[in-house]
Amino acid sequence: MPWKQIVARGFGIADCIFAVHPSDKQDAKAAIAAAKAAGASFEDFEKEMVWHIYKQVTATGMLQDHIAKQVATAKKMW
Repeated sequence: MPWKQIVARGFGIADCIFAVHPSDKQDAKAAIAAAKAAGASFEDFEKEMVWHIYKQVTATGMLQDHIAKQVATAKKMW
């Protein structure tokens, strides 16, 4: 499966938080490893994260802050 398709697995289903739950963290690590193995940059990975969050977070005024927090988590893991 292409790495872009597994990025979403690193997010919680109900809260859309990246790598906070143990199973999501394991999936996030796998997605990062797959992206790196495919030669993707962090910016490529970030784009996929943002797209996933954009589709999931619909609360007014929450999107930008939520994206910033989740991308920061991924950057630490990268």
